[in-house]
Amino acid sequence: MIELRSVSKSFGDRDALNGVTLHVGRNELLSVVGPSGCGKTTMLNVVAGLCYPDEGEVQINNVIVDGWEGRRRIHVRPSKRKVGYVFQNYALFPHMKVQDNVAYGLKAMHLPRSEVEIRTRSILEFVGLLNHSESYPHELSGGEKQRVALARSLVTNPEVLLLDEPLSALDPRSREALRRDFKNLLRELEVTVVYVTHDLTEACSLSDRIAVMDRGRVEQAGHCDQILERPKSRFVAEFLGLNVYDGRVVQDPSGVILIKVGGTEIFGPATENPDGERVLVTLRPEDIVISTEPEVKNQRWCGCTCNSLSGTVLEIVRMKSSARVVVDVGFPVKSELSLSSIRELGLAEGKNVYVQFKAESLSISPVR
Repeated sequence: MIELRSVSKSFGDRDALNGVTLHVGRNELLSVVGPSGCGKTTMLNVVAGLCYPDEGEVQINNVIVDGWEGRRRIHVRPSKRKVGYVFQNYALFPHMKVQDNVAYGLKAMHLPRSEVEIRTRSILEFVGLLNHSESYPHELSGGEKQRVALARSLVTNPEVLLLDEPLSALDPRSREALRRDFKNLLRELEVTVVYVTHDLTEACSLSDRIAVMDRGRVEQAGHCDQILERPKSRFVAEFLGLNVYDGRVVQDPSGVILIKVGGTEIFGPATENPDGERVLVTLRPEDIVISTEPEVKNQRWCGCTCNSLSGTVLEIVRMKSSARVVVDVGFPVKSELSLSSIRELGLAEGKNVYVQFKAESLSISPVR
């Protein structure tokens, strides 16, 4: 278990961490996401003991490792924290074979040679690298190097495992394959894991919960579905790739809820926000249908209150198997379509289309 309470850290005039409070449960896998420079790595370094927090308290398994006890400053050395750390750049010793890289921490603990050999062999077998024990780092692929780094961190039986963007240096194909392997390996461990990444897909596929950081603060933490469905701030919503708008609640005399975005009124879900209140409106790209006809023909939406807004295609950005389509309906709406749907609809920039979505697909929250 990891507990950070009002932790702050500055480097000169830059606040790297600004009152961070975060709980990671025992044997939980928490992913921390956010843009570069938001404080993710600094937070890992504070937990590992590689740098002192200026303020606040850090606990690992209910033991204070950084903080104050009366007037006495507590700072437990990194080697005493039972923390494993997998760095972004592997940090392997180039002159050592794989088995020696992995065994380094065990030798530093002055364990018997026989135990070092047994534990090293066991962990290399666990990560699937036993056949590479005599290889040097330069003879390995990027994915294999990352497995060595993971094995080296695990071999000392840490209670906490910290991973700092461990897959970021890999090509997309290797990254996807190793992500699946990492997920299986980490699930088998009885260890608390904090996994830092800027890749939201990676975070959601690996983790029990995610924490979104910005400018040294934890903006929101929770299960991925909860955060996607109800982001608590504009930053979180935009980071998640949602459509984000400033809106205003308009209560129709008939009881229908309308949300005014710019000069356009759209049907919204039932809300406790009073008439006229300014709200943050979010809409997931996957909840949107693009059509060439104004009528909503999606059978699954039968009986639902739906929006069908006329607009013009502003942009089509093609990717590997899908495309991001942005349509101007009085405000820009982005959605994701398969390439086959793009062809079937004959979509092109400048084409007139209809953007359709259910009223209940909108998420409404007070402006923060």
